[in-house]
Amino acid sequence: MLAAYDEGKPVRQTPYPVQAVRLGSDLTLLALGGEPVVDYALRAKRELAGENLIVAGYCNDVMGYIPSRRVLQEGGYEAVDNMIYYGQPGPFTESVEETVFAALRRVAERVGVAASQSSAVGSLP
Repeated sequence: MLAAYDEGKPVRQTPYPVQAVRLGSDLTLLALGGEPVVDYALRAKRELAGENLIVAGYCNDVMGYIPSRRVLQEGGYEAVDNMIYYGQPGPFTESVEETVFAALRRVAERVGVAASQSSAVGSLP
C-alpha cells in the first residue's frame, strides 16, 4: 500500500467477489466476499422478494467488514476501525452498498433471478 502511495497511485478500490448459484427454481445462494453486515441479507430478501435465498458472507475473499450505508453513517468498529486490522487504507465510501447491490443484481439476473433493478459491477470504493 505504501509503495502504491509513493508511486502516486494510492489504493482507492478493492476487488469484491459476488456470486449467485441457483438450484433449480427452489433455492438461490448469493455468495458475498468479506463480512457483509446483516443489512445486505435483509435488503436482498426485499429486492428479490419471492425467491428462496441464502445470503452467505466470507465467500472467496475476506477484506474486512462490508458496511452498509447505515453502518457507515453510525461509525465505529464495523465502519472504520476494523480496516486497520485488514490492512485497508481507510473506510469504504457511502456508495459501497449500492456498488455491492449492482453486482448482486447482475449475478442474480445471470442465473435467472429477477431483480428490481439492473446495474454494472465495480470494485468497492
